[in-house]
Amino acid sequence: MRKIGKNEKLEECKLKRKYIWWGSGGIVLALLVSLVFWGSPWGIWTNKQAFEVYLEEKYGKDFVIEDISFDFFNTRKYNAYAYVKDEPNLLFYVGQNRYTGQTEDGYASEVWSFKAKEEVGPIVEKYYPDHFNYGVSLILPETEPKEVIRADYKKHATVEVGVSLDNIQVNSANSETEIERAFLLLQALKEKGVPLHHFGISYENRTLQLQEEEISRIQSAEDLGEYLVLYRK
Repeated sequence: MRKIGKNEKLEECKLKRKYIWWGSGGIVLALLVSLVFWGSPWGIWTNKQAFEVYLEEKYGKDFVIEDISFDFFNTRKYNAYAYVKDEPNLLFYVGQNRYTGQTEDGYASEVWSFKAKEEVGPIVEKYYPDHFNYGVSLILPETEPKEVIRADYKKHATVEVGVSLDNIQVNSANSETEIERAFLLLQALKEKGVPLHHFGISYENRTLQLQEEEISRIQSAEDLGEYLVLYRK
């Protein structure tokens, strides 16, 4: 068996040391990349705690923070999703404002949206049990009211209601019926006090779209019929 000489052992030790240095450098580089793109464990933990304190002080409820992350590419800020402990289905955004770094949240908009859908949804379904799909969304105020949870969304936001009936083609045989039930829905929403910003119904071949100022002018099904136009794809 050939004996390994002193110089060969020295070279072997140098080579092993080089591998160790390269390996250590790779680990350090990976950690640095992780800190830059995904934030530090300390930053994630401290911001998670800060978000919890912010929400609990603002709303007086216990919150759970989920999916906290560091957005390197867009805002370079921390953001997360949260929910009230006894309302796990009402998930909303909480995070740092991209310009100021101040904490902000979407709890009010989720609460108001839920209340709006809970109120508007059954009215839509009453007149459109055959609906293909419908949506209820809010146009929120620029500044939040002081009492967000107790505040009535009708006093601070406006509502967009849209019904999709792509499976119905409007023709001379059913146009009067379709306009009549669209008018009944619109009147029911008005009587409920829903502050409409936009009201729309889309059919396979036609569409009916009203903006806020036009909604206030509709007094009859005949008035509404003037807005039913051919759908241009």
